[in-house]
Amino acid sequence: MSNDIVFVNGHVLTGHRTPSDATGVAIHQGRIASVGSDAEARAWAGPGTPVIDLNGRSIAPAFNDAHCHIMSVGFSAKEIDARTPPNRRIQDIVERVAERASTTETGRWIIARGYDQARLEDQRHPTREDLDPVSPSHPVILVRACGHISVGNSRALELAGIDANTRDPEGGTIDRGEDGRPTGVLREEANRMLRRVIPAPSVDEIREALVLAGQEYYSRGVTSAAEAGIRTPDEMAAYTTLRNEGALPLRSYLMMMIDERLEPLRELGLRTGFGDEVLRIGPAKIFLDGSIGGRTARMSQPYEGEDDNLGLWMQDPQVMKDKLKAAHHAGFQCCAHAIGDAAIDLLLSAFEEALAEAPRDDHRHRIEHSSILRPDLLDRIQRIGAIPIPGTSFLHAFQKAYVANLGMDRIRYAYAMREFLNRGIVAAASTDAPVVSTSAMIGIQTMMTRLSEEGEELYAEEKITLEEAIHAYTWAGAYASFEENLKGTLEPGKVGDVAVLEGDLRDVPPEAMSTVNVDLTVMNGDVVYQRGDN
Repeated sequence: MSNDIVFVNGHVLTGHRTPSDATGVAIHQGRIASVGSDAEARAWAGPGTPVIDLNGRSIAPAFNDAHCHIMSVGFSAKEIDARTPPNRRIQDIVERVAERASTTETGRWIIARGYDQARLEDQRHPTREDLDPVSPSHPVILVRACGHISVGNSRALELAGIDANTRDPEGGTIDRGEDGRPTGVLREEANRMLRRVIPAPSVDEIREALVLAGQEYYSRGVTSAAEAGIRTPDEMAAYTTLRNEGALPLRSYLMMMIDERLEPLRELGLRTGFGDEVLRIGPAKIFLDGSIGGRTARMSQPYEGEDDNLGLWMQDPQVMKDKLKAAHHAGFQCCAHAIGDAAIDLLLSAFEEALAEAPRDDHRHRIEHSSILRPDLLDRIQRIGAIPIPGTSFLHAFQKAYVANLGMDRIRYAYAMREFLNRGIVAAASTDAPVVSTSAMIGIQTMMTRLSEEGEELYAEEKITLEEAIHAYTWAGAYASFEENLKGTLEPGKVGDVAVLEGDLRDVPPEAMSTVNVDLTVMNGDVVYQRGDN
């Protein structure tokens, strides 16, 4: 029968925080039917039911990425890879731009993504002067890994109307040379000034990107993800048409960028939870601040070496608080991009005021990223029941920049998973891809080791166990979307979404978790990804 599959002779990670001695899992008609012994699992095997001998491999609930940019993951597959590695120098990126320009129709945009100046040998941002010689006939945008900073060449700046006379927009800055001319480096709202002149993708192009992204996520064992920002009707149309056709790859929880869009959503009666187990409206979202790597996350104390830089607010703080409170009153789960401690402080104040005005027992308001915390902020998160959504791979990729920009003391509670668990705070793991890799295993490794990509350990007391890390990447993500009764653990009645990992994870050194492949991904009892001939 379709949607039936049985697994035996394995190591079952149930998604709970405690170890399990189960060896078998049965899925019947797309739902988990049995978790226990091999005999119990085999009892569900009818004629023709596939029975997979795991040969000791680990099986877990399929992963749930609680904050990522699914559309952007798909689009990035066709963009220039500007990450380090493979690029070590600015010149490496420039050569990739030159190669793409040689095969791109004159006048069409060239997009590159993923550079991090802290990891480049040059130790600086690229500029338009780097890009102009190889792209005189094409507008070029080079997006920093965080997505909060972009570099435009002269043609791109011209199209955006950015020149020496352009004022910094509210919530953004334009880097300038000694001559007052823009260098091409644009931060936050200035970055968006440039990105707004790039032709918007069509519904069909967005659909294609979602399908591409789905294949990438399947290869990582992911079947559920939260899309971190729906802004346009075309984006919504791409999701809904794929859902109606039965072709939407991932179970998707959509964060709705409200800004000026809250009132139309409220008038339509749409709010968090509308939808089904494949596509669901998620929280109302705004941006409060920027990023640590770009030195634009809003801090309570200045960045190292810049006594006048506290980072940026995206809008007037009171305006942002009022938007969040209005969303709460409209019945939405609320969330905001909040990385710096000052931004998290503001967000918690908005939640506290909203809940005082309109109490709600089970609001599950979220703090996206929730990066730089202090003990007093942790106390408030615990008290009101807010849900941090930590980018658990960020310390792997960006620890060097965090230390350089903030110093060691201020990052004591950065992505502090042990502290969250000790306090009973539900924290749902995420990647923020394509900012970093879509790999859940990198995040799991980082939670277990607190090691950067360079092997440097940060506050080892925040390490958690394998089972706790799996829990953060499965059950906690489901809880953050009010779906813990549907998915997130291997229990009878829940959706038949599982990931089969290469080998027994109990035998893998924690520092090697990121090297573990996903052998098989199952969604609704159907195999949607299989590595090689496994």
